[in-house]
Amino acid sequence: MAESSRKRISVSSSDDKKSRKRAATPSKSKSTVEKKKNGPEKASKGLRHFSMKVCRKVEEKGKTSYNEVADELVKEVMAERSESEPRGKYDEKNIRRRVYDALNVLMAMDIISKEKKEIRWKGLPTNAHHDLDLLKREGQFREMEVKRKRESLRELLVQQVCFRNLMEQNRKRDNECDEKIPLPFIVVNTHNTAVIQCEMSPDRTDVMFDFSMPFEINDDNTILKRLQMNKTPFSVLQEMFPPDMLQYCQEHRLLDTVLVPEGKLSGAPTAVAHMPTDGGEF
Repeated sequence: MAESSRKRISVSSSDDKKSRKRAATPSKSKSTVEKKKNGPEKASKGLRHFSMKVCRKVEEKGKTSYNEVADELVKEVMAERSESEPRGKYDEKNIRRRVYDALNVLMAMDIISKEKKEIRWKGLPTNAHHDLDLLKREGQFREMEVKRKRESLRELLVQQVCFRNLMEQNRKRDNECDEKIPLPFIVVNTHNTAVIQCEMSPDRTDVMFDFSMPFEINDDNTILKRLQMNKTPFSVLQEMFPPDMLQYCQEHRLLDTVLVPEGKLSGAPTAVAHMPTDGGEF
């Protein structure tokens, strides 16, 4: 009985030792995993930090060489580490190798250029080409907008000249007891043999035409141009428009279709003289 109890005791004691070893094993594995995780992170941070140092060093100098950059960084790194670890050992060859690798990376990214032993700073990568394309497209769009607005301004100037000449004609007609030409109006023109059916809404706001032959519709501005009311001398334009606007129009030749020599325009022809009586076009 005593032997069996001893055996039991010895077995239990061996089981305790095994359980203690098993319990201690996970803590060791966790620490090793943490070390493995922290190792690459510290290394990558160190490499990034060192590469930034190399980049700043070349940027400061503009023109330099590998030996110059490596010598200065070796001194800086050894000075920094001597303060943090006074008794530590430093591998100068490892620092120089890192400088060489960092310079190769900067050359691959087109940040620096190397010709023989001379290293030149070019600049950090940007979206310059993309921005330049955007600016070119924006410039082309703006130029088209300016042309369109100039054309609109030219049409408005011609319209103003037409309305002014029409007002002068209406004043003369008032004195002569003739019928004035009201605005706005449209002229519908077709052949004299065409059959036209016209319907009007009860409130007289809508008019519907049905033509048996082709027809033409012109607004008042087009008719006034055909009546030669879009011509005037420069002295009249000086009365109509501000000096700055008139100067701009002259610089961009917006008044070429409007100007006539002084005294040549005696008066605009009457509208009746240009109205077709045989159904022909204007």
